[in-house]
Amino acid sequence: MCLSIFLAQVIGLYLFLVSLAMLVHQHRFKKTTSDLLGNAMLITLTGCIMLVVGLLIVVHHNVWTPDWPVLVTIIGWILLLQGLMRLFVPDAFIKMARDMQAKLVYTLGCWVRLFIGIYLIWAGFSQG
Repeated sequence: MCLSIFLAQVIGLYLFLVSLAMLVHQHRFKKTTSDLLGNAMLITLTGCIMLVVGLLIVVHHNVWTPDWPVLVTIIGWILLLQGLMRLFVPDAFIKMARDMQAKLVYTLGCWVRLFIGIYLIWAGFSQG
């Protein structure tokens, strides 16, 4: 359970802080994302990083219980799948990312990640 608490704290803080910054500075983050999507090297690099982080979480924290630690596992699988998508089908990833960035999905996604971050912060720090 110590690994679950640690990952909840780190992932929760990360999601909260980055999502808050993405909401406060939407124009800058959309420009940064647009720049990233135009650079094949950065898509490959971020795909490799996401793949490693996703694999680390999935291999060491593959917990499927009906409690908050399953959220950490799901995030690990999402990272793993996003990393694979960036490496093996980058064109599909770019299209999906551009579609999501151009719509209300961007703001909604930021809010969802923000609340997941708050929940993981609460779960991680209230357990520890």
